[in-house]
Amino acid sequence: MTNKAASIRQKLLNLSRERGESFDFVLQQYAIQRLLYRLSVSEYHDQFLLKGAMLFSVWTGDLHRPTKDIDLLGFGSNDTDVLVNDFKVICAIEADDGLIFDIESIQGVRIKEDSLYQGVRVTGFAHLEKAKIGLQVDIGFGDAVTPNARLATIPSFLDFPAPIMKIYPVYTVIAEKFHAMVALGLFNSRIKDFYDIWMIAIHGLQEGDFLLGGDALDGTALDGTLLVSAIRSTFNRRNTVMSTEMLSVFTAEFMQDTNKHKQWNAFLNKNRIVSDQSFENIQQGLRRFLEPAYQAAALGAEYPFKWDVSEGKWK
Repeated sequence: MTNKAASIRQKLLNLSRERGESFDFVLQQYAIQRLLYRLSVSEYHDQFLLKGAMLFSVWTGDLHRPTKDIDLLGFGSNDTDVLVNDFKVICAIEADDGLIFDIESIQGVRIKEDSLYQGVRVTGFAHLEKAKIGLQVDIGFGDAVTPNARLATIPSFLDFPAPIMKIYPVYTVIAEKFHAMVALGLFNSRIKDFYDIWMIAIHGLQEGDFLLGGDALDGTALDGTLLVSAIRSTFNRRNTVMSTEMLSVFTAEFMQDTNKHKQWNAFLNKNRIVSDQSFENIQQGLRRFLEPAYQAAALGAEYPFKWDVSEGKWK
C-alpha cells in the first residue's frame, strides 16, 4: 500500500503541475472524489443526493470555483450519531486508491448557517502516504427537489472507478440559492450563491457524457417552466411568502451596497477568480434571469419560455 500510495501521490503532484493548480487543492479534490466513490458503492448510496459546488464538475466537466467540502441532501436519519456511524462504515470500504481514512477521527455536529440551513456536519481525516487531508460533509434534510434527481457520473482524477450517484437538478440549485438571496437580503454573506447562479445564467452548462439517461442541457437554454416550478416548490417548502413587489436584492440600494461590493471582491480574491464584473453588473444580470421567473411563481402563472445563454434573455 505504501508504494502504491507514493505512486498515486506523485501522479497527483504531476497532475497539479499540468493543471496549474496547487497540490493541496488537487489532494483535496482527490479525497472528495474517493469518498464519494465509497459512498456510491455503499449500502447508503440511495440515502443521499449530491449538491453544492461539486455539481459543476458534472455540468461543465470542471469546478468553477474551489471547494473543500461535500454537500449532500439526506433522506435517512438526521441523527448525528447515526450519520457518524454511517460514514465510519463508508470510509472503511477498501478501494485500492491509496487513501486511508482515519475512522476514529470522524465526528459530527449539528449545523445552522445564516438561520436557513440546518443539518449535520461530518468531519474527519484521510491520509495519502504522508499527506493528511481534512474532509467535511454537510448534510441537509427536507428540501424539495424539482424536477426529479438524475443519476450522474462524477468526474474523477486518474484511472480509478468514478462515483455514480444521484445529483440535484440545476433548477433546484438555482431556486435554493435564490431563496437564500431573498431571505437573507443585506445580511447575506453567501457571495458564492450570487456567483454560482451567474455562472449558470451567463455562461451556461454542458452536461456532456456525465449525466446518465434523459435529456441533458444543451448549454444554451434553460427551461422557464421548470425553473418556476422549482422556485415555487423551494419557497413553499421553506415557508417563504412570495410577493409581486420588487425584491430588495434587485433594488439599486442593494446592488450598490458598499459592503456587498467588498464581499464580492473578497470572494474573488479568496478563490483566485479573475473577473472584470462588478457586483452591480452581476446583480443586473441576475435580475434579468430571475425576476421574471420569480414573478410567474408568485402569481401562480405559467412561464413557457427558454433562457438563451448566448443572448442573456428569456425568449
